[in-house]
Amino acid sequence: MNIISAKIGTDIIGNTASKSLSRKNPEKSTTKTSIFYTNDIHGQIPKMERLFAAGLHHQIINENTGADFLKLSSGDTFIGSDNKRDLVASKYIDMANYDAETLGNHEFDITASICGDLLKNSDTKVLGMNLNFPENNSVLKQKVLRSCIINGKNGEKYGIIGIQPPDLNKRIKNDSLLEGITVDDYEQTKVELQEEVDNLRKQGINKIILLSHGGNKFEKDIAASISGIDVILGGHSHDLIEHITEGENLFYSPEGEPVIITQAGRDGNHFGVLNLEFDEKGRIISAQNNVSETNLFSPNLIMSKVVDGIMGESPVIGELSYVDPIPRNNTIEENPWGDFVSDALRNQLNSDIVIINSAKFRGSVDCGRITERDIKSIFPFNNTLYKVKINEKDLVDAIKVCGKSLVNESLKPGILQVSGLTYSLDKQGNLVNLFYIDKQGNKSEIDINNPNSQKYYVAIYDEFLVNGGDNLSMLKRKDDEIIEHYSFDKDLPTVNYIKTLNGPFQVKKDNRIKFL
Repeated sequence: MNIISAKIGTDIIGNTASKSLSRKNPEKSTTKTSIFYTNDIHGQIPKMERLFAAGLHHQIINENTGADFLKLSSGDTFIGSDNKRDLVASKYIDMANYDAETLGNHEFDITASICGDLLKNSDTKVLGMNLNFPENNSVLKQKVLRSCIINGKNGEKYGIIGIQPPDLNKRIKNDSLLEGITVDDYEQTKVELQEEVDNLRKQGINKIILLSHGGNKFEKDIAASISGIDVILGGHSHDLIEHITEGENLFYSPEGEPVIITQAGRDGNHFGVLNLEFDEKGRIISAQNNVSETNLFSPNLIMSKVVDGIMGESPVIGELSYVDPIPRNNTIEENPWGDFVSDALRNQLNSDIVIINSAKFRGSVDCGRITERDIKSIFPFNNTLYKVKINEKDLVDAIKVCGKSLVNESLKPGILQVSGLTYSLDKQGNLVNLFYIDKQGNKSEIDINNPNSQKYYVAIYDEFLVNGGDNLSMLKRKDDEIIEHYSFDKDLPTVNYIKTLNGPFQVKKDNRIKFL
């Protein structure tokens, strides 16, 4: 747990800077508020079972403090096209008594209609200020609000606004999933956001929280350019913000009032509790940002029973005795599960090499008994696999493009996780060397400056890459380069591989991807 406290305008405790702000009428009563927040859970069922327990724990603690307690989500609780998993996610939000949530891009992976069907009976307020709905999208249109007002137990009122990523159509598989829904661009979103804040303030609301799935860069811009917002609970960019530091996540609005931004990373690995104190004018005068690891809590048995009722009980397939931690910058570092899974696919599907884009990995599994569902939770997108022929030049070009993720502002498209290969990148993301390793362990260097377009490898990768996803057009395959199209994703061969291990196994990275 990381706890940093700030007394804004008075004194500072911890790794926090201050800006001198006057406090008028300090003798008047203040309002204490505690916010339990999550974002980008990405359908991680094992994490939701633990987050359910964490939320109950903090709510019970809060009951003894007298503070208002809010539970809020900044989007991407859903992911992929598995309707059962997304039903679990919708049940989690509802059963855990979230006050409000905003929609992320992955809520639309199952189409806008199905998303609406899952959310229509939820008691949680669903927010989407910058979405524009066609007349025929009745279910989601009726459910989604621009903003809402939450009444605290002490009579205080909180205005909650939700926004989606202005690049929403670029962050989903295809536009058809939106079913005619559009989203305002950055500048128009800011204009409407100020109007919505002003509308809440006209109603006497002076404590306003933005649930943003717009990403940290956009959220910083909002904090500095929109007046009246006190807190921005972010998402989409997967930042883990464990502190309150001026200039990083403590900003000041055009009216000079403090604005705190925070975000809890990705995949439900962490959650946050933001404790605030407001003066009588709704200005934050102190704050404490507590970020905890979800794995500190055991799965809630009630939530686990709900999961089993929806998903069915999942058989145990093995025992994991050790796992390396998932890297914080998952898209630009070697992933221990990337090594393990790619090796499993190479073993089970009999290929020369395996390549997997890093963004496909959306979680990890804790040590102990492992079920099929645990493995499935790592890859929620349901992308079927292909066995293809790829020439040396296309392979080198793909690794070079992905290597540049190290210096791209978005860290995209992310490096390739591999089996049957090892490679090195320099600090600028340039490919330094590349080696092929055959099944006997023999290592041969590939000429990265003059790769052979007539030399082919049998490779396994998924339909997203076969179709040239993430602008990796060199990975698209022609019909005569496709050897086999499988009807399953990475989870099935990985499960089958684990079953062959006949005992406890470990998941470790072996430095097959080096950074010089």
